[in-house]
Amino acid sequence: MLKLKEFYQKNQKWCLIGAAGLIAVLVFGFFFVFQSSHEGQNEWTSASKPIATKEEAKTQEAETTKKEEKQALVFVDVKGAVRDPGVYRIEKDGRVKDAIKRAGGLSPEADPNSVNLAQKLKDEMVVEVVKKGGKSSSVVATSSGSASGQAEATKVNINQATAQDLEQVPGIGKAKAAAIIEYREKEGLFTKIEDLTQISGIGEKTLEKLKAHLEV
Repeated sequence: MLKLKEFYQKNQKWCLIGAAGLIAVLVFGFFFVFQSSHEGQNEWTSASKPIATKEEAKTQEAETTKKEEKQALVFVDVKGAVRDPGVYRIEKDGRVKDAIKRAGGLSPEADPNSVNLAQKLKDEMVVEVVKKGGKSSSVVATSSGSASGQAEATKVNINQATAQDLEQVPGIGKAKAAAIIEYREKEGLFTKIEDLTQISGIGEKTLEKLKAHLEV
């Protein structure tokens, strides 16, 4: 023990230097480990960001898809001689036959010729199936509000009317009615009354007379 004490006293300076060096090594090692851990955490955080971005993109894509699906549907009111009348939500590119199918199909007393089964649907459209021997309310509906008490027929919608409906309009006979239906099926729905001038036999003068009875 004396020798060890003497050795320490003689070499105290070098012992202190050695202790200081050991402390420096420990401090450097701690700093190195801390720095490596911090960099690893940053790398993990950076790597996780693209994942969050992808998830957000998927969510936005799903919301966009839902909006597009919602916009691709129309609400149609199916009335008259069908098994289950009511308002139905149907695909935008659907036809009248699709609306009637959703309403349970035609009832036994329905007149299949009273509707244009191939007509394209549009939002807020009314599809009315008339009973055999009956008439469409869109044509025979009247109003008793006039001072003279005479019934005034409502206008016929050229995008919804059947050939029979059109034939009842003054100035449109069987040939013009058939031509209007044919044009509507080939070219699509009319956007304005003036489009009727595309029909053979309907000029400006005839159109002026028809405006009082027709609408789109």
